[in-house]
Amino acid sequence: MSKQAQVGAFALVALGLLFGVFFTITDFASRHSGYRIGVHFNTAAGLHSGALVYFSGVTAGSVDSIDLLPDHTVDVILAINREIDIPRDSKFLIQAPLTGDPNLVIVPPTPKPRPPGIVGPTPAPNAAPLLAREVLPIDQQPQGSSTATISDLLEQGQGEVKRLDVMLADLQKREPALLNTLQSTLANANSLTVNANEQVRSLFGALQPAIARASTNIVDLTDTLNSTVASNSGKVDALLTNLNSTAVGLNQSVSALKSIATNPNVKQNLVQTTQSIADATHTIADLTRDLRQITGNPQTQAQLRDTVAQLDAATQKANSLLAALGGTSHVAGVDTGATPAPSGGAGPPNSPPGAPGGVPQNLKSKISGIARNLYAIQVRVGELSPQRTIGSNPLLTSDRGPQADFNILFLPKGNTSLLVGANDIGSKTTWNFAEIANVGSGFRLGGGVLYSQLGGLAQYWRDRIGVEGRLYNLRRPTLDAYLNARVTPLSQLFIGERDLTRAERRTVFGLQLQF
Repeated sequence: MSKQAQVGAFALVALGLLFGVFFTITDFASRHSGYRIGVHFNTAAGLHSGALVYFSGVTAGSVDSIDLLPDHTVDVILAINREIDIPRDSKFLIQAPLTGDPNLVIVPPTPKPRPPGIVGPTPAPNAAPLLAREVLPIDQQPQGSSTATISDLLEQGQGEVKRLDVMLADLQKREPALLNTLQSTLANANSLTVNANEQVRSLFGALQPAIARASTNIVDLTDTLNSTVASNSGKVDALLTNLNSTAVGLNQSVSALKSIATNPNVKQNLVQTTQSIADATHTIADLTRDLRQITGNPQTQAQLRDTVAQLDAATQKANSLLAALGGTSHVAGVDTGATPAPSGGAGPPNSPPGAPGGVPQNLKSKISGIARNLYAIQVRVGELSPQRTIGSNPLLTSDRGPQADFNILFLPKGNTSLLVGANDIGSKTTWNFAEIANVGSGFRLGGGVLYSQLGGLAQYWRDRIGVEGRLYNLRRPTLDAYLNARVTPLSQLFIGERDLTRAERRTVFGLQLQF
């Protein structure tokens, strides 16, 4: 073969290799052997030509081109593999992970539920209409959307924090006026209480002599009745009338006494009066029974029965009242002074803030302190060293960009904390859910779910330097070891080895922020 033929053959082989590389890199198969569809978006959100397109989690093609329209929206042309049909009601989402390139995800509509008694997959192609295999006009294209990014969430959170700050500032402005109003109200309530106590004391002072006089009158009445019956036994009708009215009056008096007997300040004074009433009613009842025995008039006996019933009711009420009073009262009366005011109430007028009953200052700092004691946010960004050898650890199988971890630590300053978060966001995401206990002397031990596997961790800190170990995955036990250095109260540097005990171990280093 001549030299010119060798050069020509070499050139043809080089062109073939170059075309193969171009065919692989540019996804030439899906772009030219498939079909194209158009999707209308308000923004491209960092999407570029050549980005992958996923349908139900499976690679279905790539982004062919992105055109900016006159109304500042974009028309994204997708190259879809010929063997894949896209339902017309599918959702088109642009995903922009924290690390890695944006991609486009096609989410098919939820299939209709399978009819009862039918086994097998639901015939979704027959149930859902398909999107045409062509680029439709803009007004007929499906409308896509973008998922919320970290910047959007941070911007919204910043707005909420600003609104909270304005509310706290307004509350701080109104706080002096509220304190003055509260102090004035407390002063008025105190004055009203003092006046009410004085009125009650004066009322009880007037009531006690009246009760004493009533008790004396009842005793005198009993003696008079006994002497009258003994000397004038023939005047039965008039005596019965007086006895009946007296019994009714005694019944009403006992009811009135019972209504005020619940007040401890008059209980002691009512004991003797009630005892006198009970004795008087008992005596009158005996006298009435004797009178009923000496008369045979039916009308007189009916009147006597009514009188006995009234006297019996009065006696029962008096005995019930005596049982409630107990005969002795240990409650201080009104003559010994007013009842002292209960402790623990609101503070006196003009008392300084922070005194008992006062309103604390620095509301914003207290709310911030409470929030810091409730939870802390950890953001961890690390970089793996180049892969030394190919191994079976699914978390360390390929070289890629920085890894981002996001965790929330509940009760960070407590004896027991709860860690919830995700690792390697945007790539091979795994999850954490572990309980961590502070055992003292700088040691912390925890257990739960680490990297989506059962495992445990141990930490030890001395001043600004700490060491940490994580052991997880029961089927393939994996040990990670770290050396940590606290730079500021909110940040620390770390370096360590992932999968320390195996040949495919990889060095990792990075920065962790906690706020």
